Amino acid sequence: MFDLESLLDPMPLDQFLRENWTTRGVILRGQDRDRFRSLFSWDQLNHLLNFHRLRFGEEIRLAAIGKKISGQPETADEWIKHCQDGYTLIINQLQRRIPVIAELATAIERAIGHRSQVNMYCSWPEQQGFDQHHDDHEVFILQIEGTKRWVVSEETYKYPLDKYNNVSVDTGEPKGPPYIETELRPGDVLYIPRGHWHYAVAGDEPSLHLTLGVTCRTGVYWLKWLADELMDEEEWRRNLPPVVGGDTAQLADHVRGLMDRLVALAGDEQLVKAYLANHLTTQDSRHREVGLPSQSGFHPLSTKADTRLRRAQFNPVKVDYDAESEQHRLQFGTRKITLDGAPPELIDNLLRRESFTLAEAIEWAPGFDPAEDIAPLLRLLVEQGLLLEELPPSA
Repeated sequence: MFDLESLLDPMPLDQFLRENWTTRGVILRGQDRDRFRSLFSWDQLNHLLNFHRLRFGEEIRLAAIGKKISGQPETADEWIKHCQDGYTLIINQLQRRIPVIAELATAIERAIGHRSQVNMYCSWPEQQGFDQHHDDHEVFILQIEGTKRWVVSEETYKYPLDKYNNVSVDTGEPKGPPYIETELRPGDVLYIPRGHWHYAVAGDEPSLHLTLGVTCRTGVYWLKWLADELMDEEEWRRNLPPVVGGDTAQLADHVRGLMDRLVALAGDEQLVKAYLANHLTTQDSRHREVGLPSQSGFHPLSTKADTRLRRAQFNPVKVDYDAESEQHRLQFGTRKITLDGAPPELIDNLLRRESFTLAEAIEWAPGFDPAEDIAPLLRLLVEQGLLLEELPPSA
């Protein structure tokens, strides 16, 4: 399985984070031109186009420099016609459609602590899909088929935010020469930091690449999270004082008081822990893995000793244990559940092991009744989507 370290090879991860992350683009030449073909291929692309319903504009796009599509092409025949006219074909959010790419996106999120997604770009010989531009997220280009020439220049505005929500500022095209001009070949990786200008032109044969985008949360995101947290407090919900006859003195005093309250929050360690739990469990690059029929609640969990369960993929779980109350508090996404009286060793093994049998779960909780204590707990975790029952293969 691919992860950030294997994508960066031969550059060590700590060196990349120290020298390049968010500051400087870098080319990483692959030793094996076939190494990304297990992630995506022409066959995979054709499968998506033939057997998946893709909504134009949201899930599938077409782009060509200097050209604009009229109407809404909704069929594969229309998309292919635009490809024949030189348009780059783009499919968004592959991590929601292809298991191996979902695993890659999850591995990146666990390595870097920020949300990732994977888009596919299919370009035609000597064609350019986009004019010179910058992105509002970190970008890793994984070249799969063909070649593509990339040009990367310094940023003109540090750390641009979401340009599609009009929060970013464009300050004109870069003034200096590009610092990267390279041709990517199959197996190569190119990292482009957020805000750095770039464009690409396909080589003399069709090109296929994946763009792994990492959208990092910022201080602005944290402030928005804090505002939501403070809505439970009456003082923050109060109206600001009226401004009578243009006199802003009372309003100014009130705002200073609110700022003093913010300063006081700086010492609230519980607030820090609450944000960390939110940060780690709400990246949401894809939904939690589903496991039917067990998760429906209508299908009883098998009580056989060799019944095997496994941890659900993709979304992390934050576990806190309060020894005084003997409570486990589980947070996953925006949901929270509390477990009373469960042995710490049992919960630790259930949520950290890749898989386990019912017999092993019983061994982790000596003194607890398998039918009255262990089975209901496992059923709850299955119904909540934290564990999945591994069903035997069909005959």
